[in-house]
Amino acid sequence: MILVTGATGHVGRELVPQLLEMGHSVRVLVRDPHKVAQLDPGVERAVGDLERPATLESAMAGVDGIFLLTFQTDQDANVLAAAKRAGVRRVVKLSTLEASDLRLQIGRWHRERERLIEASGLEWTFLRPGMFMSNAVDWWAESIKGQGGVFFPGGKARVAPIDPRDVAAVAAAALTRPGHEGHVYELTGPELLTIRQMVETIEHVLGSPLRYQNIPPFVARFFMSRSGMDKSLVKALMELVASLQRDEGAVATGTVEQVLGRAPRSFEAWCLEHVDSFRS
Repeated sequence: MILVTGATGHVGRELVPQLLEMGHSVRVLVRDPHKVAQLDPGVERAVGDLERPATLESAMAGVDGIFLLTFQTDQDANVLAAAKRAGVRRVVKLSTLEASDLRLQIGRWHRERERLIEASGLEWTFLRPGMFMSNAVDWWAESIKGQGGVFFPGGKARVAPIDPRDVAAVAAAALTRPGHEGHVYELTGPELLTIRQMVETIEHVLGSPLRYQNIPPFVARFFMSRSGMDKSLVKALMELVASLQRDEGAVATGTVEQVLGRAPRSFEAWCLEHVDSFRS
């Protein structure tokens, strides 16, 4: 049995069907079972909360491996304690590419959680993806539909966005096959792109012109703060933006191909499959 946390997230919703297709038993941990009503009937639902340790005990019964997505270190601590009591053997942790750069607050937060897992005595694998291709929908679809453009700080910064399905495929391999224990996998797509190039790719698959405006970072800060985002998170994200604008995020690895034996999917291929997400 494999327990998946974050089953409605970018990676989790891709991971569950992949595990089922491979023939594995899957249980998802959710606070609200209605949010996973669309999942295959063969998927077990365990109602629990990462911040409430007492709710995790039953979710761990019979579990061999956990796909772990958390937002706070205490959530990792709660899961690890329950996992050890239940005899869980393996944890595959969704981290971030920034965990390799401790100059960044986001990197320090994620590395703190990784260290907790390293000290747990459980087998572990860390997945450190860069930007998800699906973020293009979360960040830009609304302005593309409503204003025909993208307004985002970018400049000459380059990233190698990755399809969440590829991250999920690496997670599935690490959860179900030997040889991944103790590995840190930095996961990116196949090509470095600027934000403008990403917008141009969306424009191409849409077949209609899009405007890209490289907004100043202080404007991005204003909108994040106005949305009610926590001040410490806003500060950390602005620190990350500054790092990206210095082109420090220009990293493209061959890890997906190394693990899966195939190249990761391109941003253009992802856009072609999700073009309707950008249409009015």
